[in-house]
Amino acid sequence: MLKKKIGMIVLVLITVFALVLPVARAAETDTETDTNTSENQVTSTEEESNFKQGDVYLTGDDITIDYIIDGNLFVFADTVTINSQIGGDAFILANTVTIGNQGYVFSNLFTVANTVNVQGVVYDLYALSNDVTITGYVYRDIRVSGNNLNIYGTVGRNAYVTCNNMNFAQDGTNETEETTTLSSQGMINGNLEYSSKNEITIPDGTVTGEVKYNQIKATNTRTMQSYLISLGTIIATAILVWLICLWLAPKFVKKSNLIDKKSILPEIGLGILTPIVLLIVSIVLILLGITSSFGLLLVAISFILMGLSTSIFIIAINNLICNKLKIQKNIGNFGMLIVTAAVLWLIGLIPVVGSIVGIIAIIIGLGILVYYLIKKEKPNKDEKTKETK
Repeated sequence: MLKKKIGMIVLVLITVFALVLPVARAAETDTETDTNTSENQVTSTEEESNFKQGDVYLTGDDITIDYIIDGNLFVFADTVTINSQIGGDAFILANTVTIGNQGYVFSNLFTVANTVNVQGVVYDLYALSNDVTITGYVYRDIRVSGNNLNIYGTVGRNAYVTCNNMNFAQDGTNETEETTTLSSQGMINGNLEYSSKNEITIPDGTVTGEVKYNQIKATNTRTMQSYLISLGTIIATAILVWLICLWLAPKFVKKSNLIDKKSILPEIGLGILTPIVLLIVSIVLILLGITSSFGLLLVAISFILMGLSTSIFIIAINNLICNKLKIQKNIGNFGMLIVTAAVLWLIGLIPVVGSIVGIIAIIIGLGILVYYLIKKEKPNKDEKTKETK
């Protein structure tokens, strides 16, 4: 029986990685697969229409969105082009992302891609990309980490950037076109805070606020490959833990939540006390000599629990989001789990804030796990009646 279950896990993991990491290719280049979070499936009539209600999930090779989406957009593809209005947030993992001249993202654009081109309008931009080019308009802030940033359009407020090169359009020319054409000057209508190996020359008049430079030491530089490996690791770990919990403890997956008033304080307390208690007991067992092997085993268990805690925290946040969005099916939970893990990873890149969030994730995640393991769940009324019968 155990061999069969292990075989099932291996098959599930192979299927997951086949779908997530290489990005599933469509049978035809014009074929797109989307899933609405509502109870009803998207019909062929809705696919041909110019308006879609609710969240949309897409995977494929080359995807072009030329219809209005009144909700959030989730895309995993090679090339993504948006030529219409997106009413909510857009979460995109792709090689090339283009917001066309007619593209309009009313909320945030979260993207991990090799190349990002913003020709239309975006409210807030969060990008991890090798090359980012803005020829359109970003209403508020941009948070960009990558190699090259080209600002040939306008950033409405502040820019927080980590890059090696930064270029601004000058003298009313657009350098991205094959032929020089007139365009507005690249502008940041707020503050610019950037980190780079060397200080970058910022043209006069391109930043209306303050410019702050943070030097990156050579020992702290990270390549694009290391970022992608880090992102893939946190997503794969969260998926693996979610699948194991779904198999061994489905009730835990469904009930783990961050806003349970009865359990939040005990969970935080357990998350803080458990590592301390395990450390003290391990030291005592090791010092006794005879029980040193048990002490080392307890240390290993402590590290395993600490490693699982972040994934448990991601699962708890994902359950909270899915409950708010009324996502009940496992496929919807799975897609949102990937997004939740990616967003938490992006937050972890923010200096100071990322470290604080990481510590909180470990404490609460560990507390949720330990609380579930030690608590005695009371049977429901239906279970009691069954037992009496």
